[in-house]
Amino acid sequence: MSDRIAEELSLMRERWPDLEYRSDGRWILLPTYPPRPDGWMPTMSAIVFQIQPVHPGSPPYGFYVSAGITFRGQAPTSYTEPAATQPPFAGPWGFFSWSPDDGAWQPTADIRAGANLLNWALGFQRRFHEGA
Repeated sequence: MSDRIAEELSLMRERWPDLEYRSDGRWILLPTYPPRPDGWMPTMSAIVFQIQPVHPGSPPYGFYVSAGITFRGQAPTSYTEPAATQPPFAGPWGFFSWSPDDGAWQPTADIRAGANLLNWALGFQRRFHEGA
């Protein structure tokens, strides 16, 4: 594991002490992600994402949720269930094809000063606020 990834995992564990990391594939499981806004079912579930092979040179892309998610009773857009690739954690998973459109992925040597995996993961709430 690179020093950068170790530092970012440490930063993420300040928010999610129960975070799980699998070095084989560079998977991150957030078992207790904040509740989703009204309209989403279930309102809470685990979230998984994968660190890009060239991290931090390219922005992360997409995230996984436990299968069965809906927004106001409908399948969300830009969502595939089951996901083509299943994360190495128990249960079936669906995949949100998503990245923020704000061009905010600007990593710096100081992980707290620039883009980092913590901010990326917190940004999933933006996708949920978009609705379906």
